[in-house]
Amino acid sequence: MISFRKLKRFKDDPVLRRIDMISQRHGVKSYLVGGALRELLLKRNAGKRIDWDFAVEKDALKVSRDLAKDLRAAYVVLDEAAGTARVLYRTDKCAYELDFSDFRADTLREDLRRRDFTVNTLCLDVRSLLNSHRGDTPVFDYFDADGDIRRKCVRLTRKKNLSDDPLRILRGFTLCARYGLDFDKETLLLIKKQASLLRNISAERVSEELAKILTVPCAYAYAAAMDKAGVLEFLFPEIAPMRGLDQGGFHHLDVWSHSLETLAQLEKLLRQLPKKIPLRVAAEVTVYLNEEVACGRTRLWVLKLACFFHDIGKPETRFVGEGAKVHFYTHEKKGAAIAAGIARRLKLSKREITVLKNAVRDHLRAGYIVNRRPSKKAKFRFFRDLREDAVLVLLLALADRRAMRGTLSRKKSFVFLEEEIFNLVVLFFKNKKEEPRKVRLLDGHELMSFLNLSPGPAIGVILRKLEEAQAVNRVRNKQEAKELALKTLQNFVKNG
Repeated sequence: MISFRKLKRFKDDPVLRRIDMISQRHGVKSYLVGGALRELLLKRNAGKRIDWDFAVEKDALKVSRDLAKDLRAAYVVLDEAAGTARVLYRTDKCAYELDFSDFRADTLREDLRRRDFTVNTLCLDVRSLLNSHRGDTPVFDYFDADGDIRRKCVRLTRKKNLSDDPLRILRGFTLCARYGLDFDKETLLLIKKQASLLRNISAERVSEELAKILTVPCAYAYAAAMDKAGVLEFLFPEIAPMRGLDQGGFHHLDVWSHSLETLAQLEKLLRQLPKKIPLRVAAEVTVYLNEEVACGRTRLWVLKLACFFHDIGKPETRFVGEGAKVHFYTHEKKGAAIAAGIARRLKLSKREITVLKNAVRDHLRAGYIVNRRPSKKAKFRFFRDLREDAVLVLLLALADRRAMRGTLSRKKSFVFLEEEIFNLVVLFFKNKKEEPRKVRLLDGHELMSFLNLSPGPAIGVILRKLEEAQAVNRVRNKQEAKELALKTLQNFVKNG
């Protein structure tokens, strides 16, 4: 159980004292429940972000509103009918996110029973905590949350909880992924039986929870567990035809198993990066992957989603040619369209959709350009076309290749591919540092004046040609740039 010493961090908090004062003013009891206490037992440090949930006997909206006024904090009513609200407060030391809700039942015990999993049912009376002394541990544990945490077990408090809110299926996997827990047998059986209920959940809620699961360092194990429980196929019915689909001699797995293995290989690759490329660049890759793309979701989440879907176009493009050789011509283009459709169904942002689509469409491109040592022009075009998505595509391509271990796969070609891809990753960050120092030899206005042209397609074509030539040192000064511009214009006019 939680010791008095561990509870001292709550006891000394001035915001908690303010909550107690306001609760007394309204003649109600407020209870700190769930996550904050779970984190203590799991020995997790809250850091500079404090996320507390409070169950209030009644009048939670009044208590939270008064707290927001006292603290001069932001106040949001989440559900007026259910009596739930949020207070957002920031100090120099930390940021508070405080959720308040009325009891959902007549008693505290029954209210806690309705809170999904046992690990989230720990509770303490704020008033009792503030009046407690050494040796006292004023924590209520009606459902053996302490025991389940020690057993690393995620267990439902009652069978009805999943049907009450099917998103709890994904939240259960989030708990497992974040804290290294496992479901008890009965809970896992219920998840398998009720996975179809996920169809009733809004896309936005599904995306938010999936992102939490996939961005943990070892998401593969939990993705595989979700797949085994039937959860992924209810979320993404498009994966059904990928199962059991043979890919020929370069692969040792069917299309869907290969896609999951690509995720496993990506995570292994990310762990190995500091040994494969300079430490400074490995650190830059970490920062790059953790950059927000939209709605608090990162580039890493989109990359891992791309592992699922990079070959999703194969079922519709499979062709068996001479000698029973299997082909999937243009599967990357077909797959990009399917993946974009899934992303739209998940209500992802335009930027997330674009990144995912680019990753699926171009995941073979890195392999094509490094089959022979890539020229400066090929490298330039790759980075120009993919821009900020280039490293994401390179990492996906390498993970994809690592997941191919069929009888026709050759270690020598893999070693060469890996070396060249790592070189491109290093070059990407080198170029990024040098970009601000690069100045065009001729800009659009100078071109129009020199060539006596009006704004139009020809200017764009010439500028792109000059940019490429400058990048590979084919032109080094204004005179050479003007000569190339004139030649490019002549070709443009000649070829229409």
